[in-house]
Amino acid sequence: MCEKILYWASTTLGVLSLAVLVTNVSVDSMNRKLQDEANQRQAAIMKANNMGQVNQGLAQALAEAAVKKSDGEIRSLLKSQGITLADAADAKKKP
Repeated sequence: MCEKILYWASTTLGVLSLAVLVTNVSVDSMNRKLQDEANQRQAAIMKANNMGQVNQGLAQALAEAAVKKSDGEIRSLLKSQGITLADAADAKKKP
């Protein structure tokens, strides 16, 4: 009688252990997929941030060139993108 109880108890614990193992492996797999997705999103954010800095530098260089050379085409290009430039006379009036 005691042997039957030990047999069923160990069998039950073995099955439970196997179920916990399968659950752990599947949760670990899902976690890795979520981590990969988060890493990809972070990389995209960093790339966009770097491109924003490049775009800002480019816009600033274009604005400086437009002011120095009084280039209306560059001014209109910047204006079409929502960037307005102060005239040289306006800049001299401000302290």
